[in-house]
Parts: sequence; C-alpha cells; structure tokens
Amino acid sequence: MKQLVLVALLGLSSLVAAEPTPKAKPSTALTVTKLEPAKGDADGGTYVRIVGTNFLTDSSGKSAPASAKVYFGSRQGEVVRFASDTELIVQAPGGKPGEVVDVLLLFETRGELKLTKAFTYVQKP
Repeated sequence: MKQLVLVALLGLSSLVAAEPTPKAKPSTALTVTKLEPAKGDADGGTYVRIVGTNFLTDSSGKSAPASAKVYFGSRQGEVVRFASDTELIVQAPGGKPGEVVDVLLLFETRGELKLTKAFTYVQKP
C-alpha cells in the first residue's frame, strides 16, 4: 500500500515493468587494429605482431583451426604462430629500402583483410 501512495504522490499514472535488455552477440568479424612494428629491415626477418580480433574464431563464434597467409606487397611473409585469438606473429620478407607496401592477410575460409601502405622497408644503419 505504501508503494501505491508513493506512486500517486509522484504523479505517475501507470507502472511499466522493465524488460531485461537482450545481450548483443559478440562480433565474429575478422579485424586488424594494429601492425607493429610498421617498419622493418629491407633484408627481411623482422618479426611483426598483428593485432586484431577473431583470428581463431569462426563466423559462428566457435573456435576454429588457424590458417593464414600474409603478404607484404607481393612477397609472402612467414606465419610464425597465432599467439591468441587477437594476435598473430609473422616474419616479414625482404624488400627495397624506402618501399612502402600493403599488407594482405588471407585467412582460409574467413576472408581477407588489406592494410593499405601499412609497412615500410628500411635499411639497417
């Protein structure tokens, strides 16, 4: 009874029951947010950390075996390992000093991502 009086005093004419908000499904989209370092030795061999999401998660949200190819311009890098669902370690191939290349990630059955002008080759000092 006290609650009804309080509602009347506040001038509320009706009570609305709040329904719980449904939780959104986590995104299973393949993304890349960072490439580090963004510069590497023109002789090759630079270890590059690629950070993103869903490297090991398929489109249904389930864990999936990892298979990827990474190209620096037209040259293929060596996938060293998937450190996690959000981190991939790649060894960059060689290139020409000063050359700026796109980085293309091809995930088997998941699609591809292109990072435009994302890596620059530098000469060792």
